[in-house]
Amino acid sequence: MPAHNLILIAFVGDDGRRGEGSASPYRFGMLLLAWAVLGLNLAGCAKPDGTGEGAAARDRGQAAAVEPVPSAPPRETETGAAATPQGPASPWINPPPRGEGLAVPPSKADVAGPGDPMVGPPGVMPDAPLAGPGLAGDTAAIPPVPSPFAEPPGPVNPATAPLEAGNTTDSETDSGAEVPASSSDAMIRNDGLPGNVAPTAPAATPAATVTEGLPNPLRHGMSPVSPSPIAPSGTAGEATPSSAVAAAPGLPPGPTVSPARIETSGKGDERRLERPPFDPIAENGEFFVGWSKPELAIVITGRQDGYFEPCGCAGKDRMKGGLSRRHTMIRQLREQGWPVVAMDIGGFIKGFGKQTEIKFQMILDALKQIDYDAVNLGKNDLRLPATLLLSLIATGDDQASRFVSANTALFAFDADQWTARRIILERGGVRVGITSVLGKDYYEEIHNNDIAFKNPEEALAEIVPELERQADWRILLAYAKEDEVLNLARRFPQFQVVVSSDGPAEPPGSPQFVPGTRTMLVHVGEKGMAAVVLGIFNDPRNPIAYQRVILDSRYPDSPEMKQVMVNYQSQLEALGLDGLEIRAVPHPRRDVQGEFVGSEKCANCHEKSYDIWRKSGHAKAWETLVRLDPPRTSDPECISCHVTGWHPTRYFPYESGFLSQDRTPKLIDVGCESCHGPGGEHVSAEMGSDVARQQRAAQAMIVTKEEAETSEAHSCRNCHDLDNSPDFDFAKYWPLVEHYEKE
Repeated sequence: MPAHNLILIAFVGDDGRRGEGSASPYRFGMLLLAWAVLGLNLAGCAKPDGTGEGAAARDRGQAAAVEPVPSAPPRETETGAAATPQGPASPWINPPPRGEGLAVPPSKADVAGPGDPMVGPPGVMPDAPLAGPGLAGDTAAIPPVPSPFAEPPGPVNPATAPLEAGNTTDSETDSGAEVPASSSDAMIRNDGLPGNVAPTAPAATPAATVTEGLPNPLRHGMSPVSPSPIAPSGTAGEATPSSAVAAAPGLPPGPTVSPARIETSGKGDERRLERPPFDPIAENGEFFVGWSKPELAIVITGRQDGYFEPCGCAGKDRMKGGLSRRHTMIRQLREQGWPVVAMDIGGFIKGFGKQTEIKFQMILDALKQIDYDAVNLGKNDLRLPATLLLSLIATGDDQASRFVSANTALFAFDADQWTARRIILERGGVRVGITSVLGKDYYEEIHNNDIAFKNPEEALAEIVPELERQADWRILLAYAKEDEVLNLARRFPQFQVVVSSDGPAEPPGSPQFVPGTRTMLVHVGEKGMAAVVLGIFNDPRNPIAYQRVILDSRYPDSPEMKQVMVNYQSQLEALGLDGLEIRAVPHPRRDVQGEFVGSEKCANCHEKSYDIWRKSGHAKAWETLVRLDPPRTSDPECISCHVTGWHPTRYFPYESGFLSQDRTPKLIDVGCESCHGPGGEHVSAEMGSDVARQQRAAQAMIVTKEEAETSEAHSCRNCHDLDNSPDFDFAKYWPLVEHYEKE
């Protein structure tokens, strides 16, 4: 009997009057029976295996829906999702350890139907739009490409070159192990490489959202999708601990990093954050996958911003950049027999002062040892005294200058014999013309009367005709704001490549093009964390390949660059703080909190808090500098976050702050006063009997959790920033140092 009938019998009498009379045993029994039947019906509707829904469908004469089994997602490398390669194997000296193959993301060919075939093998340009149901992708009509794009192919075509001896394809080394995508590559990638063959699109590919991208005139009949912006997640291009990185549409998700845990070692004497092992290949992907030997490899760097080497204080393996790794990368290319042209857009330093000048000198010496072919000077570089610049860039009579600028000169254009207006060279049978400009806005920020300046357009108009006559490939290094860079690229379409100093913190994973032109737009990122390598191939359909190279720990240190760092640190040690013209200044809260006294003064009254500090990494901060190779104990840029009594980001000491291990041993390490401020007034007040003074001094020392996370004066992120502590997560690190005092 249906449950609702039982309920009616229980509550409605024979005469139809609802609820008439008392609850008889008969009616009470009917109510219980109705409740039981209703419960059984509800239970049948909530079966977790879906059989109830399937049975209902069968009752209606319908077939129950069957969820399709998804196919395994494609693996991803630095330049996209990996497919079984059918082109040349990688000549790179670090072959894929897990069988990553040629990098090809979903392209128009994956979803092409009759009448929309893919013309030839996919090239090296930005990806075609991802397509799904109702989204076929746009087609752009491309005019004929002029020389040098239309040169006839040589005897070796990178798209059809045979596999090299000793190399194996992806299918030979790994038949299907899934490799997680890199967080820095969670975007639409270029299919990247000559000879790549697009994989078959999965049957159930979801429709992707196509955004307007920069047109690619070198991939016939295809329009790229604009790559997703690089979202900061710990550091540009790195995964945030304990979180999975969202991948681009159609690509597998990024790696899920095991959450860090607080661990103690020994007998509880140390509190540290246990981090999972770092794998640069898993984090940043493979490079040069599927490349055959190019006719020419153009290495482009810039925006070092004073970062000579990763500091290593939080684990150098997790950090990016550095001249040592860059030298190793370029050397490996040359050892593979690749003809290399190396150029730098400039921006080597930040700030002023004696240390900055020494660092600039060391960086230029390093570029000379790496054998750079063309070097531009950026805005901050040109702020240095012209006499110093002259002493560093002047060459002998028989040597050509490696420094280039079309629109800046030392003292005067007719007198400057040390800076080339343009550089033309031949390597690997390819003629390359290089020039550079400084933007108008940046020139106005220099304030250096010894630097002569021309309007960039006027200067380029004088040089471009010569480059057009003498060079196959013409490259402009533009240290300027992005709008000015784009205008120059449109004004002078003779440049096939324009390099911009402006742009994102990390170079995009896919090549970009100036809208409305055939000019490739290259961004170098910042802080020297990455390089861009362009491969020039004797293939009129795919003449150029693009590869972003993250300078991570896969590249061992260069002995030559290590020696440059040793020399640099030796100079800093010899000069000392006085020789570097670094002077102590009063602490902004000196009148309220007094002088620095050292953490030992806190131990007697704040025993529990002192014990937490002693077991933390802060109590061993100085030892970190001592153990680095070479040690950084004389480098103000390192000292500032490893001692007590320094401004953490301006690299100078406060009065009564740390001076040296010999003179102020009580102030080594990141002590209590590094976060709470000077403790001299608090200590003095506690030695007396003035209760009001004691309360004022104690209150001045308090730092709340909110202040530690957000305030400018007390924030942990003053030192634990993306450059020096890329894995820092306040919520995870705070428990390592958290302590409270009772009133």
